[in-house]
Amino acid sequence: MLLDRHPMRPAHIHFIVSAPGYKPIITQIFDRRDKYLADDAVFAVKDSLVVDFLPLEGDKQAQFELPYNFKLATYEEAKNNSLAGATEPSTA
Repeated sequence: MLLDRHPMRPAHIHFIVSAPGYKPIITQIFDRRDKYLADDAVFAVKDSLVVDFLPLEGDKQAQFELPYNFKLATYEEAKNNSLAGATEPSTA
């Protein structure tokens, strides 16, 4: 996970999610409260990627939490549903 903050982009967090037998995904999420959300210089903000961070109390190391689920497709599901990108595991 990487928090990216560029002067002309809304704050966002990058994710690479993978599991054996499933097509990996690379995505990002954006904080709904960011003032640059409507003016993203690379037009990457999509409604489905905008989230609300919730206040977290009782943890000295964190101020917010974000319950969030990632759904991975098997390579077979990816191939059958014409999902973009690789539909077979890498042999490298």
